Amino acid sequence: MAETVLVKKPEHNLVRLPLVKRLVDSGWSEAQIQFQPEWAVPKSPSEASKREAGHRFLGFPVDIAIFDTEETLGQWEHVLIIFELKAPNKKEGRNQLEIYLSLEPRAKVGYWTNGTESLALYRRADGTYKEVINQSPPGPYDNLSEPAEKPLTWADLQDTDVRTLRSKLERLLGSVAASDTRSTRPDDRLNQLCNLLLVKLESDRVGKFDATKPIQFQVQKDETSTADNIRKMFISLRVTHPSLFIGPADQELYLDDHTIQQAVYELSSMKLMDANIDVVSHAFQIFRSASLKSEEGQYFTPKRVIDSAVKLMDISHDDKVLDPACGTGGFLLEVFSSLEHKYPSMPAADLRTWAHQHLYGVDKDAINVKLSKAIMAILGDGSTNIHVGDSLRMHRWEKDYPLLVQSLKKESFSCIITNPPFGEKLKVSKDDARRSGYTIAAASNGNFKDLEIGLIFLEQCYNLLAPGGRLGIVLPETYFFSANYAWIFNWLDGRLELKGMFNIPMEAFQGFCRAKTNFYVFERLEDAQA
Repeated sequence: MAETVLVKKPEHNLVRLPLVKRLVDSGWSEAQIQFQPEWAVPKSPSEASKREAGHRFLGFPVDIAIFDTEETLGQWEHVLIIFELKAPNKKEGRNQLEIYLSLEPRAKVGYWTNGTESLALYRRADGTYKEVINQSPPGPYDNLSEPAEKPLTWADLQDTDVRTLRSKLERLLGSVAASDTRSTRPDDRLNQLCNLLLVKLESDRVGKFDATKPIQFQVQKDETSTADNIRKMFISLRVTHPSLFIGPADQELYLDDHTIQQAVYELSSMKLMDANIDVVSHAFQIFRSASLKSEEGQYFTPKRVIDSAVKLMDISHDDKVLDPACGTGGFLLEVFSSLEHKYPSMPAADLRTWAHQHLYGVDKDAINVKLSKAIMAILGDGSTNIHVGDSLRMHRWEKDYPLLVQSLKKESFSCIITNPPFGEKLKVSKDDARRSGYTIAAASNGNFKDLEIGLIFLEQCYNLLAPGGRLGIVLPETYFFSANYAWIFNWLDGRLELKGMFNIPMEAFQGFCRAKTNFYVFERLEDAQA
């Protein structure tokens, strides 16, 4: 019935169908375009909230809507352009477009036409509109990211919420994956977006010193100008922070001009530096999941598992905390957040100083470390002691990871919390275990053997804990409930005392890891063995 009604509307045959054909001819994929059934724009902010929650809502029917990609057709976070054909004249057409754009916050352009006249409204980076009369409909290769009406300053930047930040990051990841002509591998894409985030953070940091001066990270007059400016900023940042940019992929921004323009448009008006901890924690899960490498035993730790684990560890301002396999910093971020909630009267500057002195993380993956640093830097600090390195092969530290020699001193941490990589095929060789002195690798029969990496992490955590220190670690259940690993209890005796074991439901890691795991809490004995 709805389709029959649509076909009978005069603008359908006279304007809509010719416009759809024109859009396809200009290069848009028909699978990106929705017009039958019509896309619905929420009638009010409250109706928009219902839509975002997945509930039924009241909406205005939009004649045509174009989405970022074919894969995102029908997803409100990815509406790109909306078309209005019903309004009889330009004045009413503009009014209708402004209403629709105010209720469709991700759309960049509104376009009205009656078949002979047209009007386009481009949403600028600052939320104002640029009007263009009687131009052709936007094409897929046109610049849709307009600069602010006047240069943005720190004072102009807006606080953000979880939904907004998360959807922007998700949109950027999808955009790079779908259309960037330079960055083609998933690792490269994530690394380059991390680099862009770090440039944005540096711009926020500098802009905060003088809230009246234009910030550096903003859309310029065209894509080339924006990209050239951001690339210069990246080169300067790379010189200032060489420890962050050490690989060949970090010599320049390997993203094309169009992607850089999109990213700057999406992020320029947001205040990332000093953002709310909970906002950052939830929103950046999209990056964490994108960074996983299951073949290397890296598995996404769900936020609810992280939250519960940190609560169980009861971390205080006296603790010195380490995650020796920090991934993208989920545990570190939650520790930081828990201190803020536990000591609400603690000034923000003191909290950042605490993180600077008491929070440590290590990961072998440079992208993970970069993302961890970016996330912690958004909160003001806490990124100083997050390092690229191999936490386990201590015999290589002096040559390959000298920063770990200073950071990971034995018996220097009061609390360690971690979800290390694990898997039956992921083992530390007997030679590496012997050279680094891991007794657990010889505990089963007195001879050193190749041993699962999770168990080597268990001993390294023991080594790094101060007497009386606490360890919270996610490990496979089989290590403590299989007869094949009965020898572990003899090794634990006199070293670590099990204080608690907490079930992690299988579905918590569903889609990431099939192994049944538990969260184990140990305490290092005061008179523990050397």
